[in-house]
Parts: sequence; structure tokens; C-alpha cells
Amino acid sequence: MDLTIRFLSDRADLSASAAFTMNRVCREGPIRLTTLAAREGVSQPSMTQLVQRLERAGLVTRLADPDDGRACLVGITEQGQALLDERKRMRRERLAALMTTLTADEQMQLWLTARVGFPLISQLVANADCAAAQRPID
Repeated sequence: MDLTIRFLSDRADLSASAAFTMNRVCREGPIRLTTLAAREGVSQPSMTQLVQRLERAGLVTRLADPDDGRACLVGITEQGQALLDERKRMRRERLAALMTTLTADEQMQLWLTARVGFPLISQLVANADCAAAQRPID
């Protein structure tokens, strides 16, 4: 797994924590910083620093929270979305290249494993997100 992640990831433009954070904001839409920190399993001050770096790079933006005038939401920018799209394209290309190192039978075995494993992994992620959302925010 580590080899695959290292081969597929391009950490030249984003740290892993920045990429995970941006992906969550992209998937879930504008989100409160405190909620984002809890879901990513980091302290609020750490998330604040990360969001500030991403904001300075033009990848995320802060938006007014329509439900609470004192709070703000973190949203993805067009530039941030373009970066995520490019990273996804690069990962797909790298995965396609990596897949050519397998035989046809091995590719089929991997496909079958993914068909069984992906729904279970998705459920684990949903369970982890639910548990993180239920934890008290510092």
C-alpha cells in the first residue's frame, strides 16, 4: 500500500495533510474550520495554520457562514479545484502505468478484490467521519 501511495502521489505541490484537507472541502462543500479540524483529526490551531497557508496559495477561501455571523466556512477556489483535478489526472495516469506491470490474471484479481473491498473501505471511512463528528471540539 505504501509503495502504491508513494508512486501515485505527487507531494511536490501539496503536503499530504493539505491534500487530504482540500479533498474533504471539495467533497463536503464549504465547512466550518472547527468541523474540518475535528474530521481531519488535528487541533484547531493546526488547522487554522494549514487553512491560512492554503488561503495564501489561493487554493481555499473563507466564506461567511450564513447560519452564524461570527463564524466562517472554508471553501475550495477554482484554482484549488483545478489543482485537485490535475492531481487526480496524474494519479490515474500513474496507476495505469503501474497496472501494466501486472499480468491479465493479476489485473482481474485486483479488480475483483477492489469490487469487494471498496464498499467495505467506504463504510469504514463513513464510520470514522461519523465518530469524528461526534467527538467534542476543543
